[in-house]
Amino acid sequence: MGTSSVAYRSVVRQSLPFHVVGVSHHTASVEERERFAFTTSETASLLQDLKAEGLPGLLLSTCNRCELYWHGAADGEAWFRTLAGGRGPGPQLTTEHGLTAVRHLFRVTAGLDSQILGETEILGQVRRAYDAARAAGATTADMDLIFSAALAGGRRVRRETVLGRHPNSVSSAAVDLAYEESGQRVGKVLVLGAGEAAEGVLRALQQRGDAQVTLLSRHSEKGAVLAAAWGAEGRSWEELDRYLASSDVVLVTTASARPVLAASRLTRAADDRHQRKLLVIDLAVPRNVEPSARSIRGIELLDLDDLQQRCCPAAGTASAELAQAESILEEELIRLGLNLRGRLAAPWLAELHALSQKMAEQESAWALAQLHTLTDSQREVVRQMAGRLVRRVLYPVSRSIREEADIEL
Repeated sequence: MGTSSVAYRSVVRQSLPFHVVGVSHHTASVEERERFAFTTSETASLLQDLKAEGLPGLLLSTCNRCELYWHGAADGEAWFRTLAGGRGPGPQLTTEHGLTAVRHLFRVTAGLDSQILGETEILGQVRRAYDAARAAGATTADMDLIFSAALAGGRRVRRETVLGRHPNSVSSAAVDLAYEESGQRVGKVLVLGAGEAAEGVLRALQQRGDAQVTLLSRHSEKGAVLAAAWGAEGRSWEELDRYLASSDVVLVTTASARPVLAASRLTRAADDRHQRKLLVIDLAVPRNVEPSARSIRGIELLDLDDLQQRCCPAAGTASAELAQAESILEEELIRLGLNLRGRLAAPWLAELHALSQKMAEQESAWALAQLHTLTDSQREVVRQMAGRLVRRVLYPVSRSIREEADIEL
């Protein structure tokens, strides 16, 4: 195949050009991570910036992490560092490349790299981030294969392991912590918010079955529907002060860019409670309770970092369940490698097929020009024989191409 063959061998010996850079709960506090909490519109704008920079990429922003995944030779790390630099003192960034980056994505999607081992929300968060990147035209064919494989692996882990049969989440961990801090009796619980995290909290509280739960949302209709679905009482946001004074636990799950509970408001609530302790757990990133409220007497304020320290089921701990999940991900990595290898080899295989057809036609034409007395059926036999001989000669070359499509997976 001449020049194309040389180019092919050069390409397939390169590592998979897939990368990730970002911050996560492993190296950044919630105070640092909240500077990287992007709204849907902000994410859409950043994806357009990536496209303008010639950076096929995807942004994953959750309470645990903000990461840029990108494909190709462009410098995504420099782009992300510029983004980080515009958001205050830079936290420690983590960067991975090639197979290590792919494996990281698989573990993230399966909930094996979360604050709460096996958390359930992350699968949907990765899917939505991928859908947004595809809708923006910001992915490549290889990225589509990689993210589809990661999502398939995450679904298998949930379907085939104990991690899926007994799902964990930040929301359920927060409820467990509330019971632990309250001596296993929480009494009256106030839930703020009406999104996915709020639903997780309501589900976990319903499973406990012994709390009196009230939900307040700034979106009253959505809040009323969610509360009714999980046996809670839905009330107006304007009644917030009254419920702060009477509740035993407050779980904050709102998606506001600014605190919805100011320290001054909680100071008034503490005064109304006459020193009766109020446990407030802030599950939002950015934080939705002013951090200075920690100093208020009678208010115990906990955030996601506190949650990790007090009740995270040690992500990374060796166990049979974790080993099974890792084994599933390795199987999906192998399947992904085969798919990527086939896609990488396809252009050269197509060229080889075209070349074999051309050679068969040339050789059969030469032979038929020397054989003037053959019937039409005999001439067709000659053509078929030429095609078969050429394909048999080139078959080892075709097999070699498939085997050399080595992307280090």
